[in-house]
Amino acid sequence: MNYVDHTLANGLRLLMIPADIFQSVSMGIFVKVGSRYETAQHSGISHFIEHMLFKGSKNRPSAREMAEAIEGIGGVSNAYT
Repeated sequence: MNYVDHTLANGLRLLMIPADIFQSVSMGIFVKVGSRYETAQHSGISHFIEHMLFKGSKNRPSAREMAEAIEGIGGVSNAYT
């Protein structure tokens, strides 16, 4: 399998697998954070933040509006810690 390994100026590492046979894009975002890296003092904070990310935003103030924006263009969203 051929892949491209690229690091952005901010340190974010990208692994990309080009597939010219598709007319779509699939993307996963994985970061080295989460419950595995939590101290006892911060236990549970990653799970809390995960849920808050899907509650809404300034431009889409409800979970429903966020989901409709993503699903309206054929997308799917999910998260896990």
